[in-house]
Amino acid sequence: MTNYIEINGKKKFSFLTAVIFAAVLAIFSAALSGCGKNVKKNILPPDVYYQKALSDSQNHNYGTAAKNFKSLIENYPTYRNTRKAELKLGDIYYLEGKYIESQGAYLDFIHLHPRSKYVPFAMFYEAVSFYKRREAVGRSQRPLKRAKTVFEKLISKYPYSKYAKRAFKYIRLIDIRLSENTFFTGLYYYNASIWKPAIYMFKTVLKQYGGDNVPIIPKTLYYLAACYKNTGNKKMEARYMNMLKSKYPQSKDAGK
Repeated sequence: MTNYIEINGKKKFSFLTAVIFAAVLAIFSAALSGCGKNVKKNILPPDVYYQKALSDSQNHNYGTAAKNFKSLIENYPTYRNTRKAELKLGDIYYLEGKYIESQGAYLDFIHLHPRSKYVPFAMFYEAVSFYKRREAVGRSQRPLKRAKTVFEKLISKYPYSKYAKRAFKYIRLIDIRLSENTFFTGLYYYNASIWKPAIYMFKTVLKQYGGDNVPIIPKTLYYLAACYKNTGNKKMEARYMNMLKSKYPQSKDAGK
């Protein structure tokens, strides 16, 4: 059956077509309306989400707690406890061992609430989340470098915070790990008798991590002297051996 009629040479929709179109539109609108009611019906009051999340976290049901905190944040952004939920979501991920997610949640909190008194806390655990993702010596140390950057930023912005004091301890641990990683790269070149790259890496250890609290420094000085010995540079060999013996006379490397 034709669904349009022709009037004065122009095609127009028939009455039957109009009726069908209206009926389809009404059905579609009703379906959308029904879906909206179902979605709205499934949203719980904000206090329910918050209390359920707290209870789940206390019972170590971290996955369910995270789900409830996220539902609260998404559906009630202006609720009085939503800001706490944003911070606690990071805590939940951290306790669950999901350090990528916890780092992201803490960073989101910092961006959303830069003047909050909890920013030092969030920065500290953002950095610790990076630290927890550290790799073994010889592999990529990017997470540790990112952790160090955040710790240093925390110390710079909040020098009197209790978290700044704790950050110094982590930075020392990070420096030890990074110095060892750089040293073993130099040792790889040394064992392959590739002297110039070995010297460069050992000098990088001294330049970047040359403090007295870094255990690898005496060994680095020893291998620098050994590199120069193998290249026939007696002056530089003597320089680094004297530095080793004067600064670290008790080290095993000084007695070699």
